[in-house]
This record gives sequence, structure tokens and C-alpha cells, in this order.
Amino acid sequence: MSANITKLVTITVITTIILSLLSMPLFKMLDFSSVSTDLIFVWGAGIGAFLASLLTAIILLTKPYNLPIEKQTLFIGNLAFKSSERELRKLFNQCGEVFSIRLMTDKVTRKPRGYGFIEMDKAGAQRALAELNEQEFMGRDLRVSPANDPAKQADD
Repeated sequence: MSANITKLVTITVITTIILSLLSMPLFKMLDFSSVSTDLIFVWGAGIGAFLASLLTAIILLTKPYNLPIEKQTLFIGNLAFKSSERELRKLFNQCGEVFSIRLMTDKVTRKPRGYGFIEMDKAGAQRALAELNEQEFMGRDLRVSPANDPAKQADD
């Protein structure tokens, strides 16, 4: 899940909770004495969820996110043969958002070949180049470099 969507969901949930709690005294001021406190909270939660969703929609409409996201593909070499996509994603997510990981395997034996490619947001890729190149990972020093761009090579 992208970081922006996570932030919006968090804002929506927090706003729903706050509005639900704030609406309880409002319902009591309107003198709904025959209605139970539980029902008042449910109504408050519903109104809070509606208002939070409305607020989220307004945020999305007024602040469109820059799409498409600039991506960069990194070549990852000298990988331990036992390394997995999950472990690599965890490592590289510390630098930025990881979109895809491709670990190369032998076509016949299906055994790992010790290298792969990671597609990340451009800022995260630059950070990964600086921080993770020649860093120890699972007993081996990683080799992190920009991947060759096939489109550029075709132009040459």
C-alpha cells in the first residue's frame, strides 16, 4: 500500500473516532433521553465515518497526487542464494517504496543465480544506492547499481 493511501486511511480512522466521541455530547444536548447511550454512540460513529469520508474525498480532490511516480530499476548483485523477495523487500523498504522485485533463477534447474532487479521510487533508489551498496546482507556484500535501461541502449 502506498504511503499516501496509508496516511489518508489513518486520517479517516482518527477523524471518525474523534467525531464519534464529540457527537455523543451533541446528541445529549438534543435531548434524546429515550435513546440508549450505545445507540447514541452508534449514530455518532456513523456520522463521524460519513464526515471523515467526506473530508478524505475533499483532500483527494484538492490535492491530487503526482502520477505517474518516477521509478528506477536497480541491479542487485552478489545475493546470497538463500535470500528471498520478502527479505529484500524489507531491506529496501527502509530506503523507499519498492514496486517490484525480480530474482533471477536458472531456467533449467530453477536455482537462484545470485542477482536480481528491484524497481523503486527514484528518491528511494538513490538512497538505496548510497546506503546499501557494499553493505553486508546475509553474509555477503551486496552490489547495488542502476540497471541498464534497454530503451536507452536501443537509441544508441
